[in-house]
Amino acid sequence: MATSIRSDRDEHAALLEIAMLIAREAPAETVFEAVSEAAARRLGSDSGAVLRYVGDERAVVVGVWREGGRGLPVNAELDFDRRNSSAGRVRSTGRPARADSYEGQHGELPVLMRAIDVRSSVAAPVTVAGEVWGAVAVTSSRAEPLPAGSESRITDLAELAASAVAHEQALSRLEASRRRLVEEADEARRRLERELHEGTQQHLLALTLKLRMARSRADPDSEIAALLDDALAEAMIANEALRELARGLYPIVLSERGLAAALQAVAARAPVAVHLRELPRRRFPPVAEATAYFVVAGAILTAPDGIDSIAVAVADRGELLLVEVGHDRIGEAEPRLRGIVERVAAVGGRVHVDRNSVLRAEVPLATVAGGL
Repeated sequence: MATSIRSDRDEHAALLEIAMLIAREAPAETVFEAVSEAAARRLGSDSGAVLRYVGDERAVVVGVWREGGRGLPVNAELDFDRRNSSAGRVRSTGRPARADSYEGQHGELPVLMRAIDVRSSVAAPVTVAGEVWGAVAVTSSRAEPLPAGSESRITDLAELAASAVAHEQALSRLEASRRRLVEEADEARRRLERELHEGTQQHLLALTLKLRMARSRADPDSEIAALLDDALAEAMIANEALRELARGLYPIVLSERGLAAALQAVAARAPVAVHLRELPRRRFPPVAEATAYFVVAGAILTAPDGIDSIAVAVADRGELLLVEVGHDRIGEAEPRLRGIVERVAAVGGRVHVDRNSVLRAEVPLATVAGGL
């Protein structure tokens, strides 16, 4: 009786630990490994796994735990007949299943099971949104099959695996949605910049030319000439303000020449010395280029008065852009950097501000995919 109570407590503790992993948004691989271990230990076996089905007769190992012996690694692929394995029967029926022996069976999976000394197995379905997404499986190398009812004893663990998958998919959909909103906002900025450049700025330029022509024909000492001089000065101020507005919306140099050229232009216009220590040499997806650009531009814009210089480095790390902006009072600007932090988070990246010297932003280059 005491052994049974202790076993129940252990099982409850394992379930709680896995639930906490999911609540803390641990990576799916971590959750799957914990589920695999809990399933194997519950049945007194030395190997457990979480499988994801790919079609009707193939699965991929997405989580595994084993204690000694041989086994399959994560990302290993299995081809199975839907009739001669526990995983295949789960795929066919959507219900817990077992395979008491692989002896005398033909096909890739029975041969593989015998090669790694697996004698029997049980599996329970991982069902997500009404579809059989995968299975939690426990294998045994003992001569006797796993005890009757073992497949039903791991269904709660399969349900936790399903919760992890559903949670991960929901997060992926949210990230994809946020990224689409950023991309759509950038496209709207680009359109408005083009409209300003090709429409309003051109009209203002034409007006300036007409004012210059009128000024050239006016008596130099007349009141009309003075008024035209004032009008020309105002038109030039308005044109420069409009140009700055267009650059702030979405700099045309970023679209036409890329991130390095756009950052060089920002540095040239900055009210403080900007040292560009590293710039990327290739083009990137538009949303990544725009995000890195606005990180640098925003950090420069929010820099406190009185700093001597700002150091900027944008490094190409293959899967992400590492953006660093540094000056000796970066911590003072942190409250004004919320927009930067939110934009980077919206594309799946993150920002860290070292209160002493450096803002670091990681901008992913890969498009957010839709779930597991």
